[in-house]
Amino acid sequence: MKNKEKLMGIVMAVIMSLVMGLLAAFLIIKGADEKQLAAMPPAPVTYISNALESVIAGVIITLILPMGKWGRGLASKAGANPPSFKFMLLNCLPVSVISAIFCSFTVCLINVLIAYTKIPAEGKPPFAGMFLGQWGKLLIPSILISYVVSVLISPLVAGALGLTGPRKDH
Repeated sequence: MKNKEKLMGIVMAVIMSLVMGLLAAFLIIKGADEKQLAAMPPAPVTYISNALESVIAGVIITLILPMGKWGRGLASKAGANPPSFKFMLLNCLPVSVISAIFCSFTVCLINVLIAYTKIPAEGKPPFAGMFLGQWGKLLIPSILISYVVSVLISPLVAGALGLTGPRKDH
């Protein structure tokens, strides 16, 4: 059971991080002006690189932090038991929030660092302000998308791995 739960964590990390990476690329491209777009790599490269950065970050954080344990603990404290729907909603919360924070931070940091090196010295804004401004635009959408994807996909992944999926509380 432990191995299946660990595998579920990794599969979920890949799926959620992939979606967050694609979201980051979309928001970066959508928010760029003509000058910024001209300095960026082509859109497919931006999408692929952001997705890869996010997936790598998501898998690393999943392997390091016991987010599944934290999710089960939160659900348990609220009196929710697997495989209830309430359990799934609460179990997904810490995983989604922590993954979104870490993945969005990583993708944003890499993109801002690359962009920052291309800005001429006389026009360079403070790095911290540039990073925090961009990360702020990405963080909330990442948390929301991560949670929605987690809630929608976790029953499918659990079923595919032979773990019991959610059912409605009675």
